[in-house]
Amino acid sequence: MGHVSRLLCLGDVSLHYTREGSGEPVVFVHGGGADLSYWDEQMAPFAERYLAVAYSRRYAEPNRNAPFEPDYSARTDARDLAQLIGALELGAAHVVAHSIGAVAALFCAIEHPELIRTLVLAEPPVLRWATLTPDGDAAWTRFLAVMWKPAAAAFRAGDPVAAMRIITDSFAGSGTFDRLREPVRDRLLRNARDWEAFTTSSDCFPALDRERVASLPMPVLMLSAGRTVPIHRIVDDVLAATLPAPERVHLPDATHDLWADQPEACRDATLDFLERHAA
Repeated sequence: MGHVSRLLCLGDVSLHYTREGSGEPVVFVHGGGADLSYWDEQMAPFAERYLAVAYSRRYAEPNRNAPFEPDYSARTDARDLAQLIGALELGAAHVVAHSIGAVAALFCAIEHPELIRTLVLAEPPVLRWATLTPDGDAAWTRFLAVMWKPAAAAFRAGDPVAAMRIITDSFAGSGTFDRLREPVRDRLLRNARDWEAFTTSSDCFPALDRERVASLPMPVLMLSAGRTVPIHRIVDDVLAATLPAPERVHLPDATHDLWADQPEACRDATLDFLERHAA
């Protein structure tokens, strides 16, 4: 079931969000090609104990922010996240984030640690970190050649369907996009602008300072998928070695889209983590 969203205006950027429940705030940050509805089935279970807040990042549905910021990146989303937490007067929030949304959460945490009580990170693609490992250079080069550059070219050619096919098949296997159920494919295409903003940005992979990540003061839970793509596995291992003392939950049957693949397992692990780290 969908939730009725509200509109938050932050200067020249407007973000749709939804909230449910009361108590310590839990802010959900979706990944690429998704929007706030990604968290619909999580809202009620979390709202039993917390104030659950989900929002759409600036170029995701139903937001209408235009034109694209030329150097848009997860750092941009981190600023939006910090402003949202402040504008909604949430104080220090638990932040539950997936994929590129989790990179935004990390940037927000190093810039505004006072705003984040805990972090739950599902495979943040800090992809430049892959090059710090022996196998990572090849994975990084392959990612750019097979997915990122062809998708960007398709978007620049005005063909979002081809771009989303490239992106989806790169993450989930060849032919996946064409096998998707129509509602899922429609959701991806509705949110193609989110991917277009990233892939065509002049600064799509800003450097995330490992020393600052290593000094993060808040508890961190990492959710890692057993059937993810190689570069995500490499980056997750680097992140786990960088964070001071992360807790880690492995979901062997999940792909990178682990909150969709294993929603109950992700929820149970997150609720257990939050219960142990609530104020």
